[in-house]
Amino acid sequence: MSEKRYVYDPAWEQERERLAGIEALWDPGTQAILSRFVGAGSRVLEAGAGGGSVVSWLASQVGASGHVLAVDIDTRFVEPLASDVVEVRKADLVTGELPVGEYDVVHSRMVLEHIPERADVLRRLAGALRPGGTLVLEDYDWSSFGFEATDEAPQRVTEALLALMAAAGFEREYGRRLPAALAEAGLTDVLGEGRSLIIDGSHPGFAFFSLSLEQLAPAAIEAGLMRAEDADSLRARMASGGERIITPTLVAAIGRCP
Repeated sequence: MSEKRYVYDPAWEQERERLAGIEALWDPGTQAILSRFVGAGSRVLEAGAGGGSVVSWLASQVGASGHVLAVDIDTRFVEPLASDVVEVRKADLVTGELPVGEYDVVHSRMVLEHIPERADVLRRLAGALRPGGTLVLEDYDWSSFGFEATDEAPQRVTEALLALMAAAGFEREYGRRLPAALAEAGLTDVLGEGRSLIIDGSHPGFAFFSLSLEQLAPAAIEAGLMRAEDADSLRARMASGGERIITPTLVAAIGRCP
């Protein structure tokens, strides 16, 4: 992704913990999808490697005869995974050099939704596939997101954070557009599916939402998008552990390179 416009700070002291929340929420489903296409000897490109959990799992699936290329604008969390099987490459998906026609599977999760040039990046990711290879993209559709509480403060905070991200190029409903985007990019046999959860503070994935609030609220308040009292109220309620969240729907779109 583009370092200049990504709203989250990869250097934030709790960023790895926030990414672990993403992994707890979505890794099981991601692995279930990718296991349809990845096996011993596969060559896989992971675009936006994040905390590295998917990279580590992919390496275990492709084995010694396979190859995993992990690409990210900030590779600090995946560099320890570099090996004879895993290659780590620091690159901007918008402007950096990407392979062409080399990979059996290309996967990216919660990356393109943040990139204004997402259509161009999608075509570049599709271009990294060998003929017959598979592109798997996963991004959020936030239309299902909500708090179990019925008062308006949580919704005001949510809208403020989404507006802050939108100003940096984020598309809140991009997930629902993924199947059409893959078809428009020339991929065939396009499929789509979505998954959503209802969680409270006992779920390890809850940290993604609480820490996203912690990181972004100051900027939203400074921009005049959020009231400090709303942020403080929601922060206290989430810290109590009793607040339930209906997550966004993570949409997975799958297409084949002709």
